[in-house]
This record gives sequence, C-alpha cells and structure tokens, in this order.
Amino acid sequence: MKDFYLDKFQYTFDKNQEMIAYLCENESLLNEKIHFLISHILNAHEIWMTRILKVPTQFGVWQLQEYSNMTKIDKENFDLTKQILESKDLNEKVDYKTSTGEFYSNVLHELLFHVVNHSSYHRAQINSELKSLGLKPLITDYVFYKRQ
Repeated sequence: MKDFYLDKFQYTFDKNQEMIAYLCENESLLNEKIHFLISHILNAHEIWMTRILKVPTQFGVWQLQEYSNMTKIDKENFDLTKQILESKDLNEKVDYKTSTGEFYSNVLHELLFHVVNHSSYHRAQINSELKSLGLKPLITDYVFYKRQ
C-alpha cells in the first residue's frame, strides 16, 4: 500500500509543480482567490505532515505564500511525505489537534488520502478561476497523468 501512496503523492507533486510554474508565468493576470488557493494547498499539506510527525508547523492554514517560494515549499512537503511513507506504519493511529483546537484521531492512511484529495480539489478550483479569467486551465486529472 505504500507504493500506492507514493504514486499518488508523486502525482500530487508533479501536478502542483506544473500548476505553480504556470501560475508564476501568468502571475500578473491572476486574482487573489488563486493566490489563496495555491497557498492553501501547500500550507495544508505541510500542516498535515507536521501533525503526523508531531513537529511544529511553519504555516497558517490560509497564509499567503510568495509565488517565488512555492516550488521549494512543495518540494519540502513531498520530502516530508516520503519520509513518513518510509518510516511509519500506514495503519498507525495519529492523534492530532486541528487549527481550531479540537482533538481527533485518524489512521495514517486516511490522513494521507485526505491530503491527496484536498490538493486535487483545490487545483480544480484554481482551474475554474483560470478559465473565468480567460486563461487555459491545466489538465490535472490522474488518469491523464498516468497516460503520459
């Protein structure tokens, strides 16, 4: 099952990198919502990985990131994820506190799936915004990715 998650996080990383590059190329044409959404994808990924690793997070959930830093942040997130996949049992229970201060427990693989799904969801929202601005949306579907 670790190979399954490594594949999904490689997809997430590759599509995030593609999206970040496209957004950087078109930064002057973008709206604030796109900036918030791509920042949120990166922030949430980091927050979930640090919760799993029980280390302090660097970012707030809706903290705006500089476009120039996003590639690096995404790479660091992917590296943290690979560290977790290499060192943790996917059926391990993870206790954590949310950004609103509530305590929960989930199995690790549930949290990992959430991060992949969350990233895909918000990339789709970004694509919708791009289209509304007259920009070409990126193809970020998993099945298209696997055809390459």
